[in-house]
Amino acid sequence: MDRTIDIENERNELNEWVFKSLELFENTPYLDNILEVYPLQTARPERLDSQLRRRIISAHQGRRTQELIDILKNEIKFPYDEPLWYLIKNIQGCLTNNPQQIERIAESLYAMTAEETVIRLESAPKLNTQMGPMFTNWLRNNFNLLEIDDFRNSTNGIFILDASEIVAKSFINNELNQNLAKRPDLVAKVNETYVIGEAKWIGSPGGNQNKQVIEVIDLCKNQRGNVIRVGIIDGFSWAVHKSNGGIINDKTCVQVQECEYDIVSALLLTQYLESLI
Repeated sequence: MDRTIDIENERNELNEWVFKSLELFENTPYLDNILEVYPLQTARPERLDSQLRRRIISAHQGRRTQELIDILKNEIKFPYDEPLWYLIKNIQGCLTNNPQQIERIAESLYAMTAEETVIRLESAPKLNTQMGPMFTNWLRNNFNLLEIDDFRNSTNGIFILDASEIVAKSFINNELNQNLAKRPDLVAKVNETYVIGEAKWIGSPGGNQNKQVIEVIDLCKNQRGNVIRVGIIDGFSWAVHKSNGGIINDKTCVQVQECEYDIVSALLLTQYLESLI
């Protein structure tokens, strides 16, 4: 994606909070500090029971496909990303009625060694599937919470709404007239000013990641009334330079960095809210 701003020499043209977030990413131990918001744990392999391990290896080496499939059906993971595995594992008739697919899957399994099959089953789980709840937990641990009535009546200080999805969505749409399909990640009040925001962790470039960026930008640009809307983005979107020094022109980054609306790292959210006092 073509940039319209010289990101190296014209940063004064950036939104104030975008600029601060970029500087934070480049000039501080950002990835270490963001663990405060997204406390990723160490990725540890999940060892199989020794008896189960022997059964898998034996069935694999003996090419006893039915036995191997039956064993794998009881495991949480599959040795590779098989598009049909959920159906075969969970839907009646899919295993018995589709011998060609079972043969194809077996060939994929036998293309790896028995030991490799076990190693893949024991591989550490993905760590990026629960990022949303991490942000919510961080909010709850670092800001003052108020239930709906006290939140509505508060006039002094920074507070986060402590309410269910249904109650918060009703308040935002019926009282603040925001017309949102779901409760945003952030529902805050600074003195008498309401602030709502959507938070995203962007780990890499790609279609789904870009959709999340667009979701945040769309929230920000559709301002309604006196409610302030802010995007809270962390991760890849703040990157400017590749490891070889070249400029990153991926739209996941460019759209955020050239956004005219307030988008900020969660690490600057307190400062952002305090600026509204």
